Amino acid sequence: MENPVTKFEIVGEDSKTLGDFYRSVFDWEWTEYAEGYYGFETGSESDNGIEGHIYPPNDEIPLVDNVPFANTVTIYVTVEDIHATVEKLESLDGTILMPPTVVSDKGELLAMFLDPIGNRIGLYQLKE
Repeated sequence: MENPVTKFEIVGEDSKTLGDFYRSVFDWEWTEYAEGYYGFETGSESDNGIEGHIYPPNDEIPLVDNVPFANTVTIYVTVEDIHATVEKLESLDGTILMPPTVVSDKGELLAMFLDPIGNRIGLYQLKE
């Protein structure tokens, strides 16, 4: 399996302004899921569009050295086996911020890690 980038998140204090900005610049369609939480479709699958989310910093976002991620962008790489990927990351000096966690009733899993220089990257598995 290839490991494509399939999702992104933009975290910022004023998510409404960010959502309006990206919608205006790129003509992305968005849905407000909850106050301040927006979901975007950047195009169809045939156009290589991916899913994105914009939201404000919150307590559920993994911290690094007790500092919240604000005003950041995170990409998510879809993998076939998230547990094996996490093991491989750890063996290569990646730091796991969030272990594989079920995030939907469909069984989708997310994990987050820091690469060796501190970039935060997400992992996504369709279902276990």
